[in-house]
Amino acid sequence: MMRRTHKQSGFTLIELLLAIAIMAILAALAAPLFGDNDALQLDSAKRLLISDLEYTQILAITNPDKAIGLVFDEAGTGWHIASLDDPLTPLIDSISGDPLLVEFGKGTAIYIVDVTISTNAAKDCIEYDIGGGLSNFMTDAEITLTTATGVKIVTIDPITGSIH
Repeated sequence: MMRRTHKQSGFTLIELLLAIAIMAILAALAAPLFGDNDALQLDSAKRLLISDLEYTQILAITNPDKAIGLVFDEAGTGWHIASLDDPLTPLIDSISGDPLLVEFGKGTAIYIVDVTISTNAAKDCIEYDIGGGLSNFMTDAEITLTTATGVKIVTIDPITGSIH
C-alpha cells in the first residue's frame, strides 16, 4: 500500500512574529518622515537665519570701516548679506567664492519652500554696528518666519546684538 504524505505549506508562528517585528521596526524608523513638515521647515529656516545673523555680526565687527547688514528680499523668500554701500549686491564668501545669499527652495535652503519671512527693521535690513549691536539701538529687531500652520519669531537685542 502506497502512503501519500501531504507537505503543508505556510508560515510557522515564529516566522510570522519575526516578520511582524521587522515591519514594526521599519514603521518606527519611518514615522518621523511623516511628521509635521511645516514645523521642520520653520525650524530649518530659523537655524539658517540665526547662523547668517551671527555671521553678519562677525563681519560687521571685523570690518569696522564698512556698514554691513542682512537684507531681506521683498518677496519674503530669502535674504543676503551685503555691504550697505550697495545693499542690493550680496557679499562674496571668501572661502567658496559664492554670494552670501539664501533663497528658499534653492541651495542650502532647498527644502524650505513654504516659509515666508518678514521683519520690523527699517528698509528690511538688520544692520550691525562695529560693536556687534544694532545700528538702530532704540528698538528690538524682530524677524517673523511663517508657514500655513506656524510662526517663529527671532528677536535681536539692539544693544548687545544677542539673538533670541
